[in-house]
Amino acid sequence: MHAYRRILGNSDCQRYIPLWELGFGSSVKALGARARPAIRHWAWSTAIANVNGEAQTRTGMKPKLLIIEAALVLLGTACGGPPGVGVTELAPIVERDAVPFANSDIPDEVLLHLAEYPVVVIGETHLIREQREFTAAVVAGLHAHGFRQLLLEWPHMADWVMADYVVDGDLAPEWWNPPTWLYGDLLEDIRDLNRRLPAEERIAVRGIDVNLDNYGGAKDFRDSLGGLSDRLPDRGPIDQFLQSRYDTADTQTAALESLQAALASDRQTLVGVWGQERYEMVREMTEIELGSIPVRATWDDDPNKSAQLREQLMKDLADARLLDYEDGSVVNVGGNHAQKRRLKGTKHEWLGDYLVHTSTVPSGPAISIVVVPAQIVADYQTQVPDWDLMDASPDNELFRLMSEMWPGQTVFLPFTDPLFIEGDVAMNFEDTIHVASPERHYD
Repeated sequence: MHAYRRILGNSDCQRYIPLWELGFGSSVKALGARARPAIRHWAWSTAIANVNGEAQTRTGMKPKLLIIEAALVLLGTACGGPPGVGVTELAPIVERDAVPFANSDIPDEVLLHLAEYPVVVIGETHLIREQREFTAAVVAGLHAHGFRQLLLEWPHMADWVMADYVVDGDLAPEWWNPPTWLYGDLLEDIRDLNRRLPAEERIAVRGIDVNLDNYGGAKDFRDSLGGLSDRLPDRGPIDQFLQSRYDTADTQTAALESLQAALASDRQTLVGVWGQERYEMVREMTEIELGSIPVRATWDDDPNKSAQLREQLMKDLADARLLDYEDGSVVNVGGNHAQKRRLKGTKHEWLGDYLVHTSTVPSGPAISIVVVPAQIVADYQTQVPDWDLMDASPDNELFRLMSEMWPGQTVFLPFTDPLFIEGDVAMNFEDTIHVASPERHYD
């Protein structure tokens, strides 16, 4: 017996591929699955399935492949009937435990369930409007329970301007307004909420991802640091850094190490001129960009190493932020980062796994939930095909069952029943059927 995942193929027979044969970053085409398009209807789990009638599309940058692997044991042939527990056994549990509601009108019982944990990790499918609306509603609803921070999978180089933007500070340029599809509407929602709150109760928003090339990479980092330095009384050593060569991993490392040394040697003077808070902004930006270089450099040639380095930086940044908000933070990242176990075919510990099982910074373990697509519609910007969970899933697939039971609603389903903890349940994560314990993936 071996650990496999079930891959939906183009033939009548489904393919079962050993996890270790699928390195991190395996292409969608190679797996026989479709590239992730725009989401129209969506689902999330602990689990949630939103099947409202509004068409929603993704816009902007092409999303990355985020397929969540499940470790499962399969006996027999790949051409048998649909694996997993049947509808007869699954449906009564779903009907008993699920809580249906409108997407932005989260019931108190759901908020109370989430508020039992100091950290709520939301694993999203990127670039979905309903996902961002839901996250905003979670943050607003948990505010009454002491939650005061939202961490996003955003490049750290934009952390300073995003953090300033949501509190109407004096650093963010007046023209700065992130695209709607890239958390722009979510940030506006948090800013509007903060404007109604006392200063001491406002929500902090921070970016905890590294500076990847698909975020703009080294060039955008330099532009961001230059933008911050324009708002300092004096650029100090940043001026020399901005004039240095910065086009290869070696020149980037040399320039950053020189800046890092100058920041350390002139610390007392710079703190006096810039202030402690802004000195720390520059120091941390330098540190994270230095750590981002090997992530970018190994992205194509050694994706396993790149993923491991990236995840470690994200864990370090999350811990640093949680030190100030250990009793109430929401962490919104991609579904892979939010997973509780090492299910992607890599051996490194993911952020969700770390926050649930390892980190000692929060006052208790995190809870991890995930957003998964239920129905997809394409538009001219996404250039991807339509997709429907009903067509792509067997009758006993969990998210399809939820969608059929509560059309037009969002449904919260905690994975607390023994069937979800120990049973083999069919789940469709982005056109890939997994048969495993749902609770192994998320809460």
